[in-house]
Amino acid sequence: MLNKVKRIAALSLTFLLLAGLISIAALAQQGVNQPEAPVAGADASGDRLASYEKAAENARLALYVNKNTLGIKVQDKQNGYVWDGTLDEKDDKLNKSWQSLFESGLSVEYMDAKRKISTAPVTGEQAKIAVEPMEDGFSANVNYERLGISLKLEVRLTEDAIEFKVPENSIQETNKDNRLQSLYVYPFFGATKGVQQDKGYMLIPDGSGALISLNEQTLATQPYIGRVFGDDLGMKGSTQLSEGMATPIEQVYLPVFGIAHKEGGNAFVSMITGGAPYAEIRSYPGNVTTAYNWTTAKWIYRENYFQSLDKEGKGITLNQEEKNKFDASMKVMLLSGKQADYSGMANRVQSELVQRGELPAKKDGADPLPLRIEFFAADNQKQLIGSEVIPMTNVDQMDDILTDLRANEVDRMMVVVRGYTEGGATGASPTHFPFEEKVGSGDDWNAFVEKYKALGIPVYFYTDYVMAGATADGYGKGDIAQSVSKQLLSFYDTSYYLQPAASAKLFGNEISSFQKHGIDHIAMDSIGSKLFSAYGKSTSTRSGSIETYTSMLPRDSINSYAFYKPNYYLWRFADRIMDLPMSTSSFLLESEEVPFLQLVLKGHVDYYAQASNFNANPQKEQLKMIDYGSYPSFILTDEDPIKLANTEASWWLFTSQYSVWKDQAVQEYRTVVEALKPVADATFDKREKVREGVFRNTYSNGTVIYVNYTMNEFTADGNKIPAQGFLVREGGRS
Repeated sequence: MLNKVKRIAALSLTFLLLAGLISIAALAQQGVNQPEAPVAGADASGDRLASYEKAAENARLALYVNKNTLGIKVQDKQNGYVWDGTLDEKDDKLNKSWQSLFESGLSVEYMDAKRKISTAPVTGEQAKIAVEPMEDGFSANVNYERLGISLKLEVRLTEDAIEFKVPENSIQETNKDNRLQSLYVYPFFGATKGVQQDKGYMLIPDGSGALISLNEQTLATQPYIGRVFGDDLGMKGSTQLSEGMATPIEQVYLPVFGIAHKEGGNAFVSMITGGAPYAEIRSYPGNVTTAYNWTTAKWIYRENYFQSLDKEGKGITLNQEEKNKFDASMKVMLLSGKQADYSGMANRVQSELVQRGELPAKKDGADPLPLRIEFFAADNQKQLIGSEVIPMTNVDQMDDILTDLRANEVDRMMVVVRGYTEGGATGASPTHFPFEEKVGSGDDWNAFVEKYKALGIPVYFYTDYVMAGATADGYGKGDIAQSVSKQLLSFYDTSYYLQPAASAKLFGNEISSFQKHGIDHIAMDSIGSKLFSAYGKSTSTRSGSIETYTSMLPRDSINSYAFYKPNYYLWRFADRIMDLPMSTSSFLLESEEVPFLQLVLKGHVDYYAQASNFNANPQKEQLKMIDYGSYPSFILTDEDPIKLANTEASWWLFTSQYSVWKDQAVQEYRTVVEALKPVADATFDKREKVREGVFRNTYSNGTVIYVNYTMNEFTADGNKIPAQGFLVREGGRS
């Protein structure tokens, strides 16, 4: 029966012109997965596997390989579903080059002596392939003899997943005229064609997370391309004003993607486990260049960069001399039944991160701090001679505000203090001492910290050891990171990016000052969200920067860390995450935004939304916090921020006075805390769309929270959910 079941996989075609030639930067996909096709039982024999050999098998999965093409098929023995990694059938609409690409399990991009970038699939290039069995899979030595490029691919089965790996030490380049640029490993795994009948989608890691529907045709004309952990400024160069004025693109904080062929049917979620700092995630929905849907990872070994030759900006484009060194690896985790949706993907990623020690253990019985109050203490403005400090909230005023909040039953919160350094916020980083006397003395801060520690309200002190104010003291030119083209890395004209080694040294030098004043809670900006290679006085790769940042966080002297929008490699150090993305970049190809990051983090790390002061639609954002399990935040001052009109803070802090925001802060605390209190230490089990604008969130302790964004009351499961409101059924009860 199986050979009567037609499975079509995806084949996408996209063109990236570089030096006048087409590369595989966005090539097509044609796999053999058709979501609406019936599963043909557990028998994976017959015509479909005629050219395949069984390479490995366990209780859940069976792996088959075609030794000529490195094509694979993976059978889920629970339901007989077969996942295809490559194209088997000949497509008459494809020329020989495209056909060989789609039937190959591995392809490289290379640059030749004429600086032309081309694609080399293993079959089209007639690479020599030697497949050897391994205990849980197979390895393949791939030799592109004509190109002088060789490497080793390892494919293994685990309990519910397939792991791909290309070890760095296996890559050989013996022809100086050909340079390896990038690598794709099974880019067409799980691809589909056209519009599907059943609900399916591709998951991309844009911001909080987004879905690309498989059952509706997109109007988009461009694919999604997300550089993991953001662009590498060490290759790209400084942020310019023209770029900064554009709509910001959300970063990829967690290197995952997935495809659900049918919710409740079959799905997979892939996590890049090696080489993530050098990877891109690419997603092509049907109707973007072709009718096919595919999502993949691309590992980058070399990049082009611009080398300026004069002060007028003239220059040339060069290619990296040394390739990036990393093991390229990915784990593809298969899901079926009730787990075959984005909630199941998040649950599987969560368990994977916990197992790998990259996410703190579940916080059973934890007492959360469901509100962030961030005080802006002071800034400075330039004058004809020197500058003047503008105090906005001194220690006594902070104490008054917190006392007033507690009198209004807002008693569970975390506090962050920003702008406490001499001279105020602007120019404070990367050194944070001495204190600004107009805000408070060392003795004042000692007393303040001790008072609120006794009340169970931790006080975090804001720091930034990555970005240095252009007018700040405490660092030298040699501490500033340079790009590969020897350009100082700057953010507009206001600040510089520091060498990672300089960041570590600066923090280490200040730990004793924090200890002196009883400060053991630190809020760190930039360290988790800005990752770059650095050149100049010292050199650091992106991987090296991660190692430096993660090794500079002591626990013996600092009791708690809070990070702003951190990439996932800092999650294991985080007690709290602030400004976690609550939306996406709103690309046209996205059919729905989802709280994928929140689904992964909930119950393990408390996270806070961006400051409610800046929400254009407070009611919607409050509902979204309840929907996403996020706690509210406010940035507050005692004085009117109009006083900051001539400071750099005026760029972003335009409404913050406590007397204006008090009622909103109290209301959000009461509303959001009341809604989320029953799930304080619970994890998400599932998030479901009941209808457009109405969602049902089921938690691990049985609590169900309904959120209704629409203008009309809606009844779900016999419960009336008010218009633009929510309903909590605690532990399964109303």
